Amino acid sequence: MITPTLSSNYARVRAEEPRSQGQDRPRDQAAARAVTGPLRILHLSALYPPYIVGGAERSVEHLAEELVAAGHTVAAACIAREPEPKSVRGGVTVYRMAHHNDFWLEDWPKATRFGRAWAKLKQQWNFAVAAEFGRVLDDFRPDIVNTHSLLDVSTLVWREAAKRGIPIVHTVCEYDLICGNAAMFKDGKPCDRWHLGCKVVNAAKQITNRSVDAVVSVGTEILKTHVDHGLFAHLAPERRRVIFYSCTVPEGDPEARRRIDRTGQPMTFGYLGRINTEKGVGTMIDAFRRIGPGDWRCLVAGHAMDDSIERFKAQAEGLPIEFVGWAKPAEFLSAIDVLIVPSFWAEPSPRTIYEAYTMGVPVIGAASGGIPELIGEDNADWLFTPGDDADLAARLRTVIARGRGDLPDERSFQHVIRESTSQRVAEKYIDLYAELVAERRASRP
Repeated sequence: MITPTLSSNYARVRAEEPRSQGQDRPRDQAAARAVTGPLRILHLSALYPPYIVGGAERSVEHLAEELVAAGHTVAAACIAREPEPKSVRGGVTVYRMAHHNDFWLEDWPKATRFGRAWAKLKQQWNFAVAAEFGRVLDDFRPDIVNTHSLLDVSTLVWREAAKRGIPIVHTVCEYDLICGNAAMFKDGKPCDRWHLGCKVVNAAKQITNRSVDAVVSVGTEILKTHVDHGLFAHLAPERRRVIFYSCTVPEGDPEARRRIDRTGQPMTFGYLGRINTEKGVGTMIDAFRRIGPGDWRCLVAGHAMDDSIERFKAQAEGLPIEFVGWAKPAEFLSAIDVLIVPSFWAEPSPRTIYEAYTMGVPVIGAASGGIPELIGEDNADWLFTPGDDADLAARLRTVIARGRGDLPDERSFQHVIRESTSQRVAEKYIDLYAELVAERRASRP
């Protein structure tokens, strides 16, 4: 059995500035900001709140509204099932464009396999949505464009900005530029090679990505994966940066959570997110089955996109595991002692870890994707081998044995909390925007 000093391992972990940024960058950034002044910034993402399917949409909204608070003029463009008139949300001008695809992105499960493949292939050459975005550019007239998740949005939009001389930043938050399902997960396991079908339906992106002037990634590993697959290789290292998600937990109060009297309560583990195979829910249940009933319980919050939740409920039968449905993060994280993030796929940078740390909840996570970067690459006491329920069970037994008195709190997670505040994330983006805009203006005759 592992016997780590639980509270000290987290404290060892520190986030470092990407080495490519260089010592002279703060001076250069200050000069660039002085030259550009307030900017007109246009974001483009497949969806924008209140339409949400995951954490990416919330992150774009957080960033856009923080940029408004910093004195910039900000707009956000997205696709919609039906186009809507221009509106304002949280100080951000919002353009909801027609998608011009064969079907709306939420209707993908209803399409045939051939229909999905054909739609993906055609999507590369969706000139109609590119033209829609061109009209948005002409209406808003941004100084810079920042694209995010382009799931179901043709990357021809980059060319629309490039031909107008507008610098482009792309934020990598999923695998939609290299993978047909944006997850690099197939047949119940992570992809260990680049499949021919994904190469074909994403072939045009090998060309269009050259219009991008800088790339930001929510994690180091996913950025490396894209570069290894040939994207953004044209960019100098200082134009490839890692900036964490911005994170807030509405109504969250870590100090109030710490004051909750848990005397006599079992050690409470939690899972928060989509309930499916690639998220590792089955691995987590198998790990608890190895432990067996005892002085612990596990709350599983979230929904399945299909009927798989019934399979997981059957798998958990006889164990103190409760499926609680949708839950507010602040309330859920206040009710648990430890969060489990057991993702089997290479999840880029799980928002639930940011939220847990903000609330003072430690995380046991799978050593996949961007999870180790947040927990600590060498923090073996809180990382386990993806898909290995025996390895996860060992970590769980250790936590149960040592008790909640040895658990770290938000004071041990400052390495992530500091770098994921809305203000800090916005500052990093503004520095990059200002550098690119200043360079572009200086290059004009």
